[in-house]
Order: sequence, then C-alpha cells, then structure tokens
Amino acid sequence: MAEIDEVLLQQFLDNQAPAPAFATDLAWNVIAYNGPLLNWFPWAAYQANQMRWAFLESEAREQLVNWEQDWVRPFLGQIRYERAHHPKNEALRQLERDVLAGCPVAREMWDRGEMVEHSHGDLRRLRLPYHRGREVAVRIVALRPMRSDLLRVVVLMEQHREGDTA
Repeated sequence: MAEIDEVLLQQFLDNQAPAPAFATDLAWNVIAYNGPLLNWFPWAAYQANQMRWAFLESEAREQLVNWEQDWVRPFLGQIRYERAHHPKNEALRQLERDVLAGCPVAREMWDRGEMVEHSHGDLRRLRLPYHRGREVAVRIVALRPMRSDLLRVVVLMEQHREGDTA
C-alpha cells in the first residue's frame, strides 16, 4: 500500500466540517475521522469498524433508517465487491465471516450475489441521538485517494430539503 500522509488526511477530514467525514482502510476499519463524525457516531471511538457496527450492533438497526434495504443490502454488495477484487486479503475474509456469522439478515441476503462498488452519491437517512431522534437525509460522498486504492474517504453531506442534490 502506498504511504498515507496521515497529517494531510486528517487536515482534509477536519476541513469537511460541519459535515461528518472519515477514512477507512480496505476492510472498513476507521483510521481517521473529524469531530462532527464522532458527534454523530460516538461508536467510532470504540467500535472502529464501520461494517461491524452497521451489521452487528443493535443501535445501527435503529439509527440507519430502512436498515435492511438502504444499508445492509448495499453494504453486503460492497463487501462482496472488495472480496472479489482482493481475494487474499485476510482482514476482508474475516469481516465477511464475522458479518455472516453475526447477522441473520446478511446471511439471508448473501446468496443473492449482488455487488456494489461504492456508495458515492447515494441518498440515505439516519435517525441519530445527536439529532434528538429527528430523521436526517445525507448524501454520501465517497472518494479514494490517488495514492492508494486500499483507502476510502467518506463525507456525509446533510440534505436539508427533498430537492437538494449533490
């Protein structure tokens, strides 16, 4: 993997405020985040894997609106996509095993064989304690740095009106 300039990455994430932003490695381990992300998702400080949180933590089912169709289904497709492109990556293999062992909904959906490269541009909804339970729509901006295809950066842009576009 190409060397990551951690200072530059953190500065980029910080500059996305007030939008929550974070970076993950290939297996969705959160490696950096800005302050707003931690406000929205306190789990990032202790459960540092985006996919394990989304699939295995009960709070995710409440906070990710339309959890099964809008979040689980595309996330499974992303795991399958990365596994197909990095078949020998042990962290991805373990993530797949953990998700399928711990989430009956994921096990049921896995055999569909769906692949999703990324979530860039998707509009999804959240219901977070930070927003006092009010539903919030976010547009996902997903990027890969030029120096490494093993890293992804995600910014959640809050959409204030139904007609907002990315």
